[in-house]
Amino acid sequence: MERKMGAASLLLLLGLLCSWSCTVEMVNGQRQEQQQERQHQLQQRSCRVQNLRAEQPSQTIRSEGGTVELSTRQDNDELDCAGVEFIRETIERDGLSLPRYANTPKLAYIVEGEGRLGVVFPGCPENFRRPPFGAGQGEKECQGRSRRGGRQGERGEEEEERAGSREEESVRHERERAREESSQKVRRVQSGDVVAIFAGAAYWWYNDGDKPLRIVAIADSSNHQNQLDRSYRPFYLAGSSATRERRERLGEGKRMGGNILAGFDPNILAEAWGVRKETVKDIQENNQRRGLIVRVNEPRRRRAVAADFESEENEIDSLNANGLEQLFCNMRLRHNADRPEEADVYVRDGGRLNTVNRFKLHALNHLNMAAERGVLRPGAMCVPSWLSCHAIVYATRGDARIQVVENRGRTVFDGKIREGQFIVIPQFYAVVKRAGDQGFDWITFTTSHSPIRSSLAGRNSVLKAMPEEVVMNAYNISCREAHQLRWNREHDFLIMPPRPQHY
Repeated sequence: MERKMGAASLLLLLGLLCSWSCTVEMVNGQRQEQQQERQHQLQQRSCRVQNLRAEQPSQTIRSEGGTVELSTRQDNDELDCAGVEFIRETIERDGLSLPRYANTPKLAYIVEGEGRLGVVFPGCPENFRRPPFGAGQGEKECQGRSRRGGRQGERGEEEEERAGSREEESVRHERERAREESSQKVRRVQSGDVVAIFAGAAYWWYNDGDKPLRIVAIADSSNHQNQLDRSYRPFYLAGSSATRERRERLGEGKRMGGNILAGFDPNILAEAWGVRKETVKDIQENNQRRGLIVRVNEPRRRRAVAADFESEENEIDSLNANGLEQLFCNMRLRHNADRPEEADVYVRDGGRLNTVNRFKLHALNHLNMAAERGVLRPGAMCVPSWLSCHAIVYATRGDARIQVVENRGRTVFDGKIREGQFIVIPQFYAVVKRAGDQGFDWITFTTSHSPIRSSLAGRNSVLKAMPEEVVMNAYNISCREAHQLRWNREHDFLIMPPRPQHY
């Protein structure tokens, strides 16, 4: 009898615990839904744009090793609608874009050049053994310390012990160098790479190529990873603050950057790092007036790429990876979108499209962003279509005429976009592109990791998918005209080469 009562009490207790757990989950779910709803309403209020513009970044930040240009949500109504900020960074040869982390995830595209990217994930092993700038100043200093240490060790030694001492010193030195030079993975990036960077992950860029490294990116400040305000906030771990130059008021503007370490008490940092207070002061003050991109003082010796970087084969790209090391430490963060042989859409004499979504680069599954690289031949056209998310189009070469139409049938943009300009296409706004005489190349960033495109012409036309009677009555046209509207371009898909005849 007592056992039955005990079992009944246990079942009752388990039931109460389950009920309480479900209640807590429901409350948390409701709170999350309410927060998302408030954010959605706020974003809806900011999407009442009357006209779109093709434009350059509105602010410029100059440093000794390059420039950072950006347009923020405060400066641009269209970006505010999309919930993103636009960034263009130019790193000169031997330039180091200083380490920082940000409150928003970023999706970047390498427009030109090549270089190195370091991204730090907390808790990942430091098993990368190559110096980031090749055999440069740091290596020479290490060798100098080794020679000084060797001479000190040899003094007073007997002749027969010198060989053994030198061998021990060499082994110790190699161990110290291996420890000093170890770091988390350093990745090589090159023109055409789409790169994913997580919010809160410290990262840096270095240009080891022969020409400027040009990078364009969007920072998604409306992303769920950002719990601060609606602005993109980079937290620099080195450097000094720089002045934003606005186009309408050159030389004036807000300060950006600044070494966050400068805000701490030097004594506290000295104790935390186990170094001298003077060293901490140097760290806090040594980059005054150098800006956000600095030049590496010691020229590096050029080395083979294969010797400097871990193979991409060691990187993991799986949606179901287990464990921290498998999920983040070896995660593939880049995918090249400039390979014609991997094009998702290829049309002879028309152009191609290379998409980079969460199925090709699974890191985007965590960022909820994607990219698309497009190339149009002169006179070719991307058919009228719309996307299920916001899109930011940046022209990398040539020009094109673009038309954008909103829900009431009003044209909100009808003009040209040229190399170096960007335009925001709000969610579900219909758009058509036709390349100019020099052709048109672009990169599109989207605020969804798996954007869905619906087109109005070609093989996947929504009109072709409707019954012919619906098309006839909707447009008040004849059966023959409805048939032509649905089937005349059935062999074309998204991109149409230029044709002399017009319908």
